[in-house]
Amino acid sequence: MGKKKNIITDNYIVRNIKAYPVLKKKFMTYIEGEEQLPEGFTENKLFHDYLKVRRNNPEKRVSQSEYMIFGFYNLPVEEQKKYLTDIEATRLMRPYNNDSEKYLKDKLSFLKNFSRFVSRGWMYVPEASFEEFCDFVHKYHVIALKPQYSSWGIGFIRLTEEDFDAKEDKEAFYQKMIKGRYLAEEFVKSHESLAVFHPSSLNTLRVITFRNGDRFEVFGCGLRVGNNGLHVDNAHGGGIFCEMDPKTGIITTDGIDECANTYVTHPMTGVKFKGVQIPFWKEICELCKEASQELPCLRVVGWDVAILEDGTLELIEGNHSPGMNIVQAPAKHGVHDKFESMLLDYYGAPEQYV
Repeated sequence: MGKKKNIITDNYIVRNIKAYPVLKKKFMTYIEGEEQLPEGFTENKLFHDYLKVRRNNPEKRVSQSEYMIFGFYNLPVEEQKKYLTDIEATRLMRPYNNDSEKYLKDKLSFLKNFSRFVSRGWMYVPEASFEEFCDFVHKYHVIALKPQYSSWGIGFIRLTEEDFDAKEDKEAFYQKMIKGRYLAEEFVKSHESLAVFHPSSLNTLRVITFRNGDRFEVFGCGLRVGNNGLHVDNAHGGGIFCEMDPKTGIITTDGIDECANTYVTHPMTGVKFKGVQIPFWKEICELCKEASQELPCLRVVGWDVAILEDGTLELIEGNHSPGMNIVQAPAKHGVHDKFESMLLDYYGAPEQYV
């Protein structure tokens, strides 16, 4: 027999009241990253408006970041509905992309299945001996260490051979990488056209594609660059992103970060974002088209593409449930209806895939 429901403690209103202090604490922590609050708003006024937005859009599960980067505090409800939150995007894509998750979410599986689009050296640490791991570090001098199933740059480690040689217990570090199921990859550098924004990170292009048979389309795309001297470019790691024209590869907006701070130029290098032409754009789109045909289950994918120092195009990873912030927040235009209609146009009703 299941647990009997308590009509008092399980009441929707009661549960929301209990969640209030936790939500407020998270929100206040988040907006510490705001360089300037929206005009006319205090921290408390902003938080209570955020609660109102969540009440008006229960299906969207609007995060603190989405509330700020989409500018919901200035939008009527009918305009808020036009945006696609991460929760909504995942729900819409799930029936179509379920089969691709095991090939894309698992970084080891991705590297094996898309090996012809990957030129950087790599190894799966749990399958390597201690001696092989040491040789790998010294061969490439600088490596990137990533947990097999991580996202948003969580768990990322940049390791130089000097740092490794200085460790008192190299064996213990190696065992830690095994326990964490880490992949070791050659730390590659960006082509000068992308490195100019922030040289410390590998700056990448997010290209969101639809494919059904021979039918292929770039739904949207953007540039992601690091910030503050960090080695990751994703927004959750403090990076900056801006939108691009999928037809031309030209950056069409200023930059924005996860805290809704906007940048005409990169704050560390002074390089302007809007109007920059990303090189090799036709070849990048062709690469994504070829990659999307590699497995029959690939439908909607968010590809992360790097242009390496010598101009080589490199797939860093593919995302089976790509977020849509990069094609909405910089230009402040929602893609909910466009995305939903394209799913139906390309693949039909989701029920057939369940």
